[in-house]
Amino acid sequence: MKPFLLLLFFSFYPLLPIFSEVKPVPPGSPKEGYFIITYKNYSVNLEIDVNGYSVRNGFSNEDSSGQADVNYWIIPGTNEINIRLSERKSSKKNKSSFPKEAEVKLILGQKGQFPDEGVLLHHFQWDETNSAKLGEWQKISFEPAFIPPSQLWQEAETLTLNSELETSVLPFLKDFTKLLNTKDANQILKATEYRAKDTSEVRYYPYNEADELKSIQGMTKAIGSTWKLNPKQWKLKLLCKNQILEVADQKGEPVITSKKGAAIPIYLSRIGGKWVIVR
Repeated sequence: MKPFLLLLFFSFYPLLPIFSEVKPVPPGSPKEGYFIITYKNYSVNLEIDVNGYSVRNGFSNEDSSGQADVNYWIIPGTNEINIRLSERKSSKKNKSSFPKEAEVKLILGQKGQFPDEGVLLHHFQWDETNSAKLGEWQKISFEPAFIPPSQLWQEAETLTLNSELETSVLPFLKDFTKLLNTKDANQILKATEYRAKDTSEVRYYPYNEADELKSIQGMTKAIGSTWKLNPKQWKLKLLCKNQILEVADQKGEPVITSKKGAAIPIYLSRIGGKWVIVR
């Protein structure tokens, strides 16, 4: 589980396929591990989401390669990886000498391993020899051999986007922003305790309240009372079979930011009729 302070500084419908797929068969049935997405794209833009969580958005016009641990977003039953390639707006700044190609992998890794040492679960590739059009979404469905440990999926309510939901979120986030600006580490710990405990469990990392409190105290000292909520042009998005609500701006950026350059991504669930910060 990443300490709270680190979190602040980050942290489809079937259409014609745009990828070729290799389906390796992993040996045995692992009971734990880390689901990891690795990707690279050249001369074409790439978007990836896992059960609605954006691993990579399509705004960047730069070539890239990277990886993301997605254990937080793996749910019981059928999971979905959504992938889309789109034409890049060419300019002198982002002009690439590489041919158009992209690759996305889902890997199951173990503690102490590099991603390429893990078990390859899904592998998708695209290049210019593929006749499918850019701009089309590809949905890859899979059922994991195990679910990373989490109480969230048993406790979180199923949500529906409507005016009541949007109206109830704003007061909660206003109160949370005010709480951050009090610099009361104990109360901030209380407000984020569910997230801290559950994400520790998901990551097989023992929850340590003293360490979490120390991290929050460091955050309040560094940031002070400079947190601000931007309630304009919100974008509400349901993730993980509608059990998590993401609150972001139109570009997917956090709505709670500070003058010191820090930001807090907002992922909420309704548990026992109340909003709870869960990721």
